Amino acid sequence: MDEHMSSVMDSPAPTTTPRLFDLHMLDGAIYSGGWVKGDSRVDVVEPATGAVLATVGLGSAETVSKAARMAAQAQREWVRVPPEEKRRLFIRAEQVMRSFAEEYTEWVVREVGAPRSKARFEIEFLADEFLEAASYPTQSHGEILADRDNRHSYALQIPFGVTAGITPSNVPLTLGARYVAPALATGNAVLLKPHKTAIMSSGFVFARVLEEAGFPENLFHCIPAEGADAEAFETDPLISMVHFTGSTATGERVAEAASRTLKHVSISGSGKNPFVVLDDVENFDEMISAALYASFYFSGQVCMAAGRHLVHRTLHDRYIEALAAEATKLVVDDPWANPEASYGPMTLPGAVDRMQEIVADAVSKGATLHLGGSKRGPYFPPTILSGVAPGMRAWEEEIFGPIAAVTAFDTDAEAIDKANDTPYGLSAAVYGSPQRASRVGLAIESGMVHINDKPVDDAAYVPFGGVKLSGNGGRYGARVNWAEYTQTKWVTLSPSARHVPFGH
Repeated sequence: MDEHMSSVMDSPAPTTTPRLFDLHMLDGAIYSGGWVKGDSRVDVVEPATGAVLATVGLGSAETVSKAARMAAQAQREWVRVPPEEKRRLFIRAEQVMRSFAEEYTEWVVREVGAPRSKARFEIEFLADEFLEAASYPTQSHGEILADRDNRHSYALQIPFGVTAGITPSNVPLTLGARYVAPALATGNAVLLKPHKTAIMSSGFVFARVLEEAGFPENLFHCIPAEGADAEAFETDPLISMVHFTGSTATGERVAEAASRTLKHVSISGSGKNPFVVLDDVENFDEMISAALYASFYFSGQVCMAAGRHLVHRTLHDRYIEALAAEATKLVVDDPWANPEASYGPMTLPGAVDRMQEIVADAVSKGATLHLGGSKRGPYFPPTILSGVAPGMRAWEEEIFGPIAAVTAFDTDAEAIDKANDTPYGLSAAVYGSPQRASRVGLAIESGMVHINDKPVDDAAYVPFGGVKLSGNGGRYGARVNWAEYTQTKWVTLSPSARHVPFGH
């Protein structure tokens, strides 16, 4: 075993430091009715070193269908659990998460290459999601409608039943929690398919938290799956709702497959988020710190990252100089071996090659490379391009990497047009005087806009989501989760049978 491997791989753990994960328990396993042997095996690999952290199981389509049947039965019992008891379970889950925060930090850092600060933020977010979910069972939901013909009329929000979640690798705890916690809290059962590069962080973490907290058996299943087997999450007839977070291209395929059985589908897709800088921006240095974060946080592998830096021409050169000066201070390294690393390796296979291709394409078409641009093993350095224009991949595609693509503009109307010249509409940031920046921000076609703040932002209590090809209209967070994870049932109540005239 590589001596670089840390205590995640060491066994046994010291008795004074209890751990939630035992590698012998995980060996070839999935979580479905407990930890059981999968139909095949797959390695969990550290992207920074190529080391194998664990070997877990994969499930077949038949295994997914069996899990759906078990979940359907468990869900029928779950809806009858008293709300006070449900609330206690979610509070307990939050406590479990915090108790084992260091262990989970280690997994997120090593499995997806996240810096420690990001891993700790995700743990806090996950804990907040479960605390927020703890309030759901005792919330009032539904609607009293107008009475007619001496009968009462009202609408209820009822669970879908069995739901399926397909989660990504880039923000594994956050994006997993955003689905798992509210789906359970609104009365559903959950079948989770984690991304193949984050099976632990976006999947088995939740299995252990819920198991340790005492959630009912068979209510939650975590089954890694690939290829045709993974399609069972989208097509099994017992699954009534599918939640997907990831690229729009994959989301479209998921929606198409799920539509064959008319499932409710919630898609959170790609982003091409504008970072707009007007010429009356105040606190220039603070704005640059946000620009740095917007492009290079977690090596830009965030759906809300700045896809286009649209900068007023009078500030353009100063902006590039200042951004480059800050970007050169970033430390790009293995975040587990080097706690000072600003960000680590690209998570997805082939991502560094794609970054280099995007840079080469832009330069060949007239863009200027100011910083970076060349890969180093699994790492890609902070990269700044200017003169990015339509027709370049850096303009057209979601970059999903540490490349700041800068374009100058002269008028507010031009900035708005350039911001909206994309099929995506997730997030946006506009910096300038509050009134003017707000006017520009409201004209940008996005599900979220932040005035004098970064586009990368989220919380358990906000309505998160995009428009255009960044999503299909769903929102996640706070009370909007009731609309996302439940369906409406109209009920009328008459005090007794009444005569109904047939008519002629």
